[in-house]
Amino acid sequence: MAFRTTGGGGLLGLGMADRRIGSDRRRRWSAGDVQEALLISGEIPLWLVDGDDRVTFVNDAAVRILGFDRDDELLGRPSHDSIHYKHPDGSPYPAEDCPITHATRRGEPIRIERDWWVRKDGSLVPISIHCVPMEIDGRMGTAMTFHDLTASVQAEDERRRLEVERARFGEVRASRARIVEAADVERRRLVRDLHDGAQSGLVRVVMALQLALGDGDLPGEVRTLVGDALDNARRAIDELRELARGIHPAALTHRGLASAVRTLADRASLPVVVEIADERYPNSVESAAYFVVAEALTNVAKYARASSARVTTTRTASHLVVTVDDDGIGGARPSAGGGLAGLADRLAALDATLTVSSRPGDGTQIRAEIPLSTATPTIAATQVDSPRYGIRRLA
Repeated sequence: MAFRTTGGGGLLGLGMADRRIGSDRRRRWSAGDVQEALLISGEIPLWLVDGDDRVTFVNDAAVRILGFDRDDELLGRPSHDSIHYKHPDGSPYPAEDCPITHATRRGEPIRIERDWWVRKDGSLVPISIHCVPMEIDGRMGTAMTFHDLTASVQAEDERRRLEVERARFGEVRASRARIVEAADVERRRLVRDLHDGAQSGLVRVVMALQLALGDGDLPGEVRTLVGDALDNARRAIDELRELARGIHPAALTHRGLASAVRTLADRASLPVVVEIADERYPNSVESAAYFVVAEALTNVAKYARASSARVTTTRTASHLVVTVDDDGIGGARPSAGGGLAGLADRLAALDATLTVSSRPGDGTQIRAEIPLSTATPTIAATQVDSPRYGIRRLA
């Protein structure tokens, strides 16, 4: 039996001796050459089909990839109808639409970088295929070598999945950051409204009551009532200002983080050293840092039994790092629903982290790392003690 292949590249591209005949540039193969090629093919999935598209040879590698038990399950069967009869979506794939079948019948070479063949159990396997025309006893056939692309397809699918997850994660993080920023804007608006509305009204009341007390003709009983009203109005202004500071301090809006934190320190029940440069940061960053300090100093006053505290900030290329240290009893443990948990949620929306270091008897440090830019949130693995609240606790 004589074999010849056409179309260059050889049967398997194995580098056998080139046996040219005249100028037709066709390669002639002896039966021994073909047998040797088939043996060498070994782990390269290979099969041969005749001019009627029927399988005449299939090696073990091809049998294995296609999920068959023996080669005689494929021999003599139509190639397309055996392993190429449906699309990945399950719809029928007629032979007349198949470019491999057309190339086989025309005796033309074809290379396809991605296709799907059907295993014995009906599942699909992604393959790349190279078909080389071959003449067998005067009739054209085709030698097909193919490669299982399952691993590369899975890797590509995983890459695409991660890209989608990153995009969705980025959208969620950006959305949360916008919500935090919107809340801060609303806080500032509310403080302005309190100042321009209720507080201004109370100030006018105080001024009117002061004028009334200056009237020497007021009876003593009325003077007492006016004095009490004046004291109550002043207390109401103080309480309103305290409320406004809790919502969003005016000093933070107008003078920045350093000034606002110094005001907190002045009002604290213990000495607080403030080491913060007079720099301005994005509104969301300043607001997050301020409330970290406010909550930390509140906890120091309530629980730490400390004699002093220190607040520092450090600016890196990408973050503002805020630390609050005290010399108290230590042993602090963030709790669900506590103030630190709420801060952690707020910081997480800005892609920031909160760390609590609190060894018993060795004081407590609260450290927040806040990105200076929250425009492009990133996915990062963060070690946390509490997955829900995003607080990392160091013993």
